[in-house]
Amino acid sequence: MYSVLGSIVLAYLAGSGTVTNSGVVGRGLFRAIRRMADGEYREAGVETLAALAAPALMSYASTASLVLDVVDGAYELAGPAMEEGDIRRFRETA
Repeated sequence: MYSVLGSIVLAYLAGSGTVTNSGVVGRGLFRAIRRMADGEYREAGVETLAALAAPALMSYASTASLVLDVVDGAYELAGPAMEEGDIRRFRETA
């Protein structure tokens, strides 16, 4: 039962990521075609490269955000213990 539900959830997450990435790339490529039609070939090249790089940059940003949230949570958990250790050392040296 759990393996079926897990497979459905994984397929949903993979599908939604694929749809999002293809939407981002498609929008960028459409903008590049519009620029090319206007005769702005350099800007069309920039739009094309940006469209192809966007999914990787979005993945990097979400991963970096996750790591920062984990580090912030660890700091909040360990902060009081670290402060307590500093107070004990201060009392011992005084």
